[in-house]
Amino acid sequence: MDVRASLANALERLAVVPRWRITSVALAALLLAIPAAATSRHFDGPLTAATVELVALLGLGVGWILLDRMAALRVPIIGMVLVVIALAVAAWHSARIDTLHDLGLNRWIASILAISFVFGGLVRGATDARRSMASLVAIAAVATWLTYDIARLPNGPLRDIHLYLGAGTTALRGASPYLTAPITSIPNLELLPFVYPPFTIPLFEVLVSIPRPIADTLWTGGSIAAVVAAFWLLGVRGRWLIVMLAWPAPALGIAVGNVASYTFLLYALAFRFGAALVLSGIFKVQSTIPALWLVRERRWRAIAIGIGIIAVLAIISVPIVGLQTWAAWPNGLRFFQDMLASFPQFEGLSLARPLGPALAAVLTVGAVLFALFARGRNSLARFGVASIVGSPTLYFHGLSPLLAGALFLGPEMVWFFLGLGPWPIPFALGIQAGWVAIGLVGAALLVVQRADLRLPDDLSLSRADVHPASQTGQVWPERSQGISREEPIVVSGGRSLT
Repeated sequence: MDVRASLANALERLAVVPRWRITSVALAALLLAIPAAATSRHFDGPLTAATVELVALLGLGVGWILLDRMAALRVPIIGMVLVVIALAVAAWHSARIDTLHDLGLNRWIASILAISFVFGGLVRGATDARRSMASLVAIAAVATWLTYDIARLPNGPLRDIHLYLGAGTTALRGASPYLTAPITSIPNLELLPFVYPPFTIPLFEVLVSIPRPIADTLWTGGSIAAVVAAFWLLGVRGRWLIVMLAWPAPALGIAVGNVASYTFLLYALAFRFGAALVLSGIFKVQSTIPALWLVRERRWRAIAIGIGIIAVLAIISVPIVGLQTWAAWPNGLRFFQDMLASFPQFEGLSLARPLGPALAAVLTVGAVLFALFARGRNSLARFGVASIVGSPTLYFHGLSPLLAGALFLGPEMVWFFLGLGPWPIPFALGIQAGWVAIGLVGAALLVVQRADLRLPDDLSLSRADVHPASQTGQVWPERSQGISREEPIVVSGGRSLT
């Protein structure tokens, strides 16, 4: 029996499943069920996650239907925008009336309705007469996003950048911002140790020297710009650049002020400027793993440029921060590792937490080998997966690089991937949905038999309209261009992957 031929035949049959209408219904229902069943987090007052999700779904549905009707009536785009804004403001105000408060509802209802209404319109878009069942999966995904965002984003806003600014303040006083002794009690999230290299400290010294509101605004604005630029570099276009800002992976990084927004940009920039992969390792050790792609592609000049930039930054930093700070850094890292061993909850979703460091290291090596067996864009996307598998501390904002390995899928599967969030899957022994997303992307990349990552060549206009990267038709496009039909994605067996 030819195993390869059997696998090819199975993949050929599975390739048509996402196009079935019932598939979109099932995927949307599954996405909505996971957060509703997996979390009992209470919001302000009587609201639960299930209630928030239901209200968000209502707002999204109304927004989608309204835009659909206006598109059918050929209302000018400016008219659509004005109507959506007016109704969103009206919804926000009307939901705050005393009658609703008497019913036990609260101020969150107003915000959820207004925000979800706008997102529903964005998901529909203004193009006339283009409807697809894939929109159901997109709406369900965004509903799960808003449920998570409303629960988490208001808690501890910009705590990470404030931690970095605290390191800058300490350095300006002439002291070391690094740990000088082991941590013996669980630290507050806003008091976690600073671990980035000494040549990053001058940046935070500059930021801390200006008024805090201005520093916060500059960092947050830069984070949003970095994420949007990363989306653009990966091939996302149009209204999806706004919609995907609500995806919890980048949204959480922006909200807490983490450097993940900037490392995501460096990863997305790497296909055009390879040295960015070397630079991304400045902040997070797992971000150095994709730099092996440069070795795989023999981009020696990019490696030299990246190392050269880091060397220059290090040399310039010495007279600013002093040699004593550089000497204190290794000990600070050692004490930080001791903290993770003592308080494993700070490892987040990292594989080292449930499996231990040895097995996690073995799986990381396997993920790297998985990436090395491919070439081009496919290999770089696989290295994004490997960097997540090898992360010693993994939080949901660290999953953004997965987008590169998911964008070439058909719209139904892209939105299913995007909707898988940081909740445990019910009746699955507490397995986080985020790891299901990682497995989904890894399996999809394994199927692809080419270096490039192109969208399916047989997307209908209605299905393409729901896909975030349909205008470019390729992950990491060379330039702004329409979808190419010349070289479809082919799986073994000769059928395009949807």
